[in-house]
Order: sequence, then structure tokens, then C-alpha cells
Amino acid sequence: MSVLLRNKTFIPPCRRLALGTCGRIVSITGRYFFLLVFLMYAAAQQQSHAQVASAKAANTFKPMPLAIGDKIPDELWSLPLQVVNHPQGKKTITLSEYKDKLIILDFWNTWCVPCIRNFPKLHALQNEFGDKIKVLAVTQEDSDKITRFFKTGAGKEHTYVNSVINDSLLLKYFPHISVPHIAWINPKGKVLNTTQGDDLTQKNIQAVLDDQKIQMVSKIDIDRNRPLFLSEYFNDSMILKTYSIFFKGYYPGLKGGGNLKKNKQGKIYRRQMTNLPMMDIYYPIIYQLFDNNGEQFNISRAIIEVKDPSLLNWILKPDSTFETTNLYSYELVVPKTEADSLFYYMLEDLNRYSDYTGTIEKRMVNCLVLIRTSQKDRIKSKGGVPNCTFPASPSILSNHKLSVMINMVSDGTPIKLPIVDETGYTENVDIEVSGVKDLASFKKELKKYDLDLLPAQRSLNMFVLKDK
Repeated sequence: MSVLLRNKTFIPPCRRLALGTCGRIVSITGRYFFLLVFLMYAAAQQQSHAQVASAKAANTFKPMPLAIGDKIPDELWSLPLQVVNHPQGKKTITLSEYKDKLIILDFWNTWCVPCIRNFPKLHALQNEFGDKIKVLAVTQEDSDKITRFFKTGAGKEHTYVNSVINDSLLLKYFPHISVPHIAWINPKGKVLNTTQGDDLTQKNIQAVLDDQKIQMVSKIDIDRNRPLFLSEYFNDSMILKTYSIFFKGYYPGLKGGGNLKKNKQGKIYRRQMTNLPMMDIYYPIIYQLFDNNGEQFNISRAIIEVKDPSLLNWILKPDSTFETTNLYSYELVVPKTEADSLFYYMLEDLNRYSDYTGTIEKRMVNCLVLIRTSQKDRIKSKGGVPNCTFPASPSILSNHKLSVMINMVSDGTPIKLPIVDETGYTENVDIEVSGVKDLASFKKELKKYDLDLLPAQRSLNMFVLKDK
């Protein structure tokens, strides 16, 4: 108990002893508490520094393209990869899970028809070789798009495809422009090759597993924005005045198609066509030459006088792929000041170096003449966004010139004769028909617009192609 003594509190000795002991305990505990707080703070700071260092390391991590013969770097083996359709239901994997196997990376996209056609073959090869190989599809496309693909349309038939998704890093290790693109990593952990899907065969895989020499065509993609095959020693201090290349044969690292460059005035001074049959190389050239003359070129304005016309176009093989032996690549660069002459030079080049001679000449030919059958204007456009669906069904032309319809009908319908516009109508038009199935039905539908197509003969500029 305590007793009040002259306004002071009297504390018995036993209580004073206890309080003093308690004070020392509190004092000691307080020191440990502050030490603990300090240690926790230090640990947090260390962890924070580690996270910052890790983040900096991630930001400075720049995968370098791997060349044939390069060893797979350690960071690539341990790189987490997001996947779908994994046999064990995994959401992420690393390549290290497949070390000592032949790893086949199949880069693909949902819009790539050849990629999707390859899936059954790759699946069969995986089943045939079992644990000796790992076929792993790889795409940059995101989870939502890939999920939709495997649930609808063509993807429903290929849910067995184990694929990396949302990829950004594997693309940097194995850079490419076109797909399918196949990267081979041999069981020794080295880049064996990069190829087209055609080289993925039972024979080639067995040869790799048996460590035998193998003949595969390497697919090394080329940047179409640069002149084809220009030496790496051509530096920026040199000014390219003119450049030309023309070769026959398929090059795996190039897409089939074209590319161009324009000068400041908007005129083309460089034109490139790659992995195309000869007619597809001629078309852009002749189209431009006709345009220079104020005319429009289409297939009906071509006269082919060669022994084997089939070699000029795409040849479909029984397996639904295209023949490649009749494909060519051509590119010409001229000084920017000579852009007006580019397409004339191109035709001269092809006449000089190809197996054919092409000319633009006047010929009296059978054709169809488009005329108006009354003075009543039934075709004047009501305006709006220009649209053309010719020759689809229905065929609609909105707020366009008649020449647009004529060109589309001449290029993609059973009507093969050239069509000459003699209506004299220069305004934009609106026309809609059910389709262009044949000449008779098309003429019938044109009647409601007071238009008709009449057989005639006219002297027209025609592109004539002959054997040398």
C-alpha cells in the first residue's frame, strides 16, 4: 500500500525494488526493440536495393540475335515462357526442361495459313520421335487472341499445339520477318539452322539425332527496306546512285511481294519484287507505264504469245503448295532525279536478261464497249464514302469513277475481253448489281442504269509478251 506523507507518496521498499527491476527490464527490452527495428529497416533497404538492381539488370538485358553454330546462352535456357496447350497443363516453361533434346521452335501467327497447315505434320513428328525431340510453337500474339483461335475456326482442329504466347524475347534471339520460321537447336545446345517448314522432315530430324551431316536450305530473312543483298560493307557515307539485281529461284528469307521508295516529289525511284512468277513482276511495271500514258492496265490488256504460258504464273502442286522453280526476284534503284524513267528501265532490263520480250504496242482487238442507252442520268453518285466490292456478290460501286468498275470486272471475272468506256461520263457513280457471273447476266443488270456492253473492235495499246 502507499501512504500520502506531506504531499509525497510513500512507497514501501519492496515496491521500490520491484519498480527498479522492472525499469531495467523495460530499458533492456527497449534497446533490443530499437535494434530489431534497425535490423528490419536495414534488411528492407537491402531488399529494395536488390530489387532496383534486378530491375536495372532486366532493363539492360538485351538479347542478341543468335547465328548458326552459336551456343544457346544460359539466360535463354532459364527464360520463363508463357504457354498454352501444355500436355501437363503448365502455364509457364523454360527451355532448360528440354536440354539434351533436339528443340524445334516453330514461329507462327494465327493469320498464317502455311503455319497452320504445318501443325499436323509437326504433331506427327513429335509423336514419332517422342522424348528425343521437342516441337514448340512460338507466337507474339496475346493470350486472348490465341484462346479465341483454338476455340473457333481452323484452330479448333489443332488444340494439341503446345505454343509459347506473348513472345517478345525469342523473336530477338531468332529474328525473322516472315513465318513460318523454324529454328533448330541441336541436342548439344547449339543453333543448328533456321529454315522453312518444308525442311521439317523425318529424314532430316533422324539425321540430326544421328549427328550426321544434313542438307537444309537456311532461311535468313532480309530487310526489304534495304536493297537486296547489298554488302554490309556499303556504309552510310556512300551514296547509292544505281543498283540492280535479277535472279531466278526461290529465296526463303524473303516474302513474295513488292516494295518501293519515293523521292520528295512522291515519285518512285526504287522498285522491288521478290519470289514472284514473271507475270507478277511485269504487272506493276506495265501498270505504271500505262498510267504514264493516261490509261489503266488490267489482265485483259495483255496478249501472251509464249510457248508455255503456265510458267508465267503461280503453279499449284497436288499438295496445295506452290511450285518455286519458276519464281524470280528483281530490283532496280535509279538516281532520284531519274525517277520518271524507272519503269522504262525496268522493262528494258527484263527484256535484256529474262527469257521473254515484252512490248507495249497498238493492236486491233476484240473488245466490249460500255455505252449509255439514254440521256437520263441514272448513275450519278449521291456522295458518301467511296466503296467498291466488284467483282464480289453483291458488287457495289459507290462514289467512284466508272473506270474503277471496268478495271475490276476486267481483272477478276469470266469476262475476259477488254472493256472500253465510251460513255463520256466523267462524274462519280453509284452502281449495284448482284454479281458478275457472266456477260449476259451483267448486261441485264446494267440495263436498269441505262448502260450496255456492246461487242466491237478497237485499236488499243496492249502489252505483248513473247519468247525470245
